[in-house]
Amino acid sequence: MPVLARLLRYAALILLATASAAHAQQAPLKIVVGFSPGGGVDTLARLLAQHLGTPLGRTVLVENRPGAGGTIAADTVRRAAPDGNTVLLADTSLLVAPYIYPDLPYRLERDFVPVAMVGEAGLALAVAAANPARDLPQLIAQARQAPGRLTYATVGMGSMHHLGGELFKTMSATDLVHVPYKGGSPAVQALAGDQVSVAISSLPAVMPLAASGRIRILAVLSAQRFAGLPDVPTVAETLPGFETTPSLFLLAPAGTPPAALAALQQALPGVLADATLRQTFVAQGSEVRYQPADALAQWLPTQQKRWGDLIARTQLDFRQ
Repeated sequence: MPVLARLLRYAALILLATASAAHAQQAPLKIVVGFSPGGGVDTLARLLAQHLGTPLGRTVLVENRPGAGGTIAADTVRRAAPDGNTVLLADTSLLVAPYIYPDLPYRLERDFVPVAMVGEAGLALAVAAANPARDLPQLIAQARQAPGRLTYATVGMGSMHHLGGELFKTMSATDLVHVPYKGGSPAVQALAGDQVSVAISSLPAVMPLAASGRIRILAVLSAQRFAGLPDVPTVAETLPGFETTPSLFLLAPAGTPPAALAALQQALPGVLADATLRQTFVAQGSEVRYQPADALAQWLPTQQKRWGDLIARTQLDFRQ
């Protein structure tokens, strides 16, 4: 091949590669969420999308793939092209999923790369207004006096709410009976109707009923007090070391080049520092908690082992 023709061919290939890269950069960024539209995680995903568009200079979309505890969404992202255009917004329940669904088609450590942690969703422990317990120590005393008599409602088996309840039982040396419901609203309505003794629920589900006086929030399950309820203590103030918080984090398909995620990772700290975004997180019962990819990479296996150990220790059976 003549030298000039060879040079022209190489130039054409370079132009084609440059055009392809530019096209990929301009393609929308898709945030896949494993929950239905209108829910807490979906709302926060759309808030992130809204704030990320400007610094990234591209459209940011949210795609809902609900079902099976977020594993359908995870598998969708696993199979996506590793080009930096698709990420998963997951919560800690994804780390518990392998213990509930042992035949998952993916493995977190093999099929995903960490992008960043972005926040955590608040959980609360509440009792009905008629319950005489005014604080957590009184509730623990009440439970110890009647082993197996008190019940606690959650959104379902294997949820972080459920695992938080089992951790509470273990650390408080109490015996409460789990009553799973299909969703947070039915669980807290059952509590307000005095059909269960306790509810462990998301903050948005319990706060309206607490404001109306139908239920009473005794504690939040996070390590620190929730900014939106500064007068409500943590469980850890009674049971040191207790913490159950569904953290929110971004993952990308394995094989995604670091350069393809660089713009997103550089934009996130500034976006998450925005006062309006942080206030909206709090209004949704969540708080911003940023960690870069390397910190998230260390946190993921530690948390997966933590909850796996609890499941083994308490011999939880998710087939019920």
